[in-house]
Amino acid sequence: MKPLALALIVVCAAFDMGSAQAQAIYRCGQTYSQVPCPDGRIIDSSDPRTAAQRAEAKRVAIRERQLAAKLENDRRAEAAEAAASAQGAGTLTAHPQAPAPKASAAESRHKAKSKAKKHKPAADEDVVAVVPGKAKPRRE
Repeated sequence: MKPLALALIVVCAAFDMGSAQAQAIYRCGQTYSQVPCPDGRIIDSSDPRTAAQRAEAKRVAIRERQLAAKLENDRRAEAAEAAASAQGAGTLTAHPQAPAPKASAAESRHKAKSKAKKHKPAADEDVVAVVPGKAKPRRE
């Protein structure tokens, strides 16, 4: 049999199977069934789309699945990179960087004293506004 004739038979058979699968669906209260029930209504379950519309919908669904898989792989790769960089992997040095030396006790006491010496104006003293970055006015 010629391939074209075989393809034509397969396509015709697919169309016939699509119409044979359509069965009556009955709505019985709040449930749906393929078996008729008392006071049941037949629901139109036919697909109003054309074959071209169904094919396009399948192409879109495949494209979206592929995009979702790519985005998921990208997200996992970024998470792995973040975890690796948090652990220090990939650095060029053999040893992790040593912490900066701590200030001596005398230096920390000096810093604490200099912070404590900030001038607070008295209740009857005028407050002078200063523009940041400019020299402070001299007090007399």
